[in-house]
Amino acid sequence: MSKLRFVIAAMLVAVSPIAFAAGGGTARADPPAPGDTCTVFHATTKDVNGRPMWCNPTMTGDRTLVWQYGGPS
Repeated sequence: MSKLRFVIAAMLVAVSPIAFAAGGGTARADPPAPGDTCTVFHATTKDVNGRPMWCNPTMTGDRTLVWQYGGPS
């Protein structure tokens, strides 16, 4: 039984660096820019410079939700 545990541990040690190098388990999210679509009405976030943005409908057209500056006062 201890040989089996050793083999499993050795396999994990051998495979883990390969999975990490391939990007397994890592995620990357870029901040939105004004005009990018969003899905949750009145959601908030910050742009790449740290300025607050709000998810609101466009003022013209089909009124889709987009990220905008100058949210609620």
